[in-house]
Amino acid sequence: MGPEQRSMLRKAFEDRHAGAEKAGSTLILDGGMKWSPAQISPEDAELLETRKFGVVGLCRLFQVPPPIVQAYENNTFTNAAQAGLWFATFCLAPWARKIEAEFVRSVFPTGGPYELELDLSGFLRGDPETRWNAHKIAIDSGVLDPDEVRQIEGWNPRPAGQKPVPASDGAQGQ
Repeated sequence: MGPEQRSMLRKAFEDRHAGAEKAGSTLILDGGMKWSPAQISPEDAELLETRKFGVVGLCRLFQVPPPIVQAYENNTFTNAAQAGLWFATFCLAPWARKIEAEFVRSVFPTGGPYELELDLSGFLRGDPETRWNAHKIAIDSGVLDPDEVRQIEGWNPRPAGQKPVPASDGAQGQ
């Protein structure tokens, strides 16, 4: 079919079927054209649904949030943002406790001075605003000092005698 014939066919199709008032009109094919459906067969739809169910079933079995395995069918930004926290809390943490217990049982002597604790805090850090608010509360209540917060964040302590200058104080001092 040449370009001119395609253009004529397109115009004829639009004239006959375009618009809400012409919806559902019968399509007649001639000139050797064959109909191929633009939908999924019921068998293919069932296969796709079975695969989706299998992915979700495995996620349930291992306590892995579906967004972690890129199953985004029922996902929103809010629950996607919490997926990492959920993964660390309900999937990784139980395994970490089992690994710790087995390591203590099989490696360290009974009643010995050693213990093992896997640090999952990197997974549980959350968003920066929440983290900084928690640090501020801990400093204000005396639970942590600024250098301990710096250590939690992976930063070196300030040099001896150097005090942090809040942005508002620094602007007034100039």
